[in-house]
Amino acid sequence: MDYEPGTPIVTTEEEGVGLTTPEPFVRHVKALLSPLLQPGIGDFAIGTCEVPPGQMGSLHTHDDAAEIWMFSEGEGRATVGDREIVTGPGTVVFTPPGVSHQFFNTGDTPVKLFWMYSPSGAERDVIEADFS
Repeated sequence: MDYEPGTPIVTTEEEGVGLTTPEPFVRHVKALLSPLLQPGIGDFAIGTCEVPPGQMGSLHTHDDAAEIWMFSEGEGRATVGDREIVTGPGTVVFTPPGVSHQFFNTGDTPVKLFWMYSPSGAERDVIEADFS
C-alpha cells in the first residue's frame, strides 16, 4: 500500500515483516516501517529486535546507512567500532555509516529494542528473510 502524504500509518509488531535468525546469532527481527512496505513514507526504516538471553547479533557494517538502537527491556553490551557500551532500558546507540557494530545480551531476560536505518535500504535483508 502506498503512503498518502498527510495520512498517519499505524502498525504493530504483530504486523511486522521479519524472521528469527539461526544459531549462533539468534534474534527475532521485524521491519515495521520502510519504503519497501509503505512506498512513499520517506527514506528511513524502523523495526524491532528481540535478543534472547545469552545470544548476540552478528558483527556487521552498513556502508551507506546509520543504524540507531533504542533499548526498551533487558541488559546488554554493544560494540560500536572500538567502543564498548553497556545498554539497558532507555539507552540509545547511534552507529554511523561504515562503522562495525554488534550487540550481546548479557542478562537473564530477553533484550528488546527498536532499530532505525537512515537512509533506508538495509532492512531489505530483514523483509526478504535473508539476514545473517
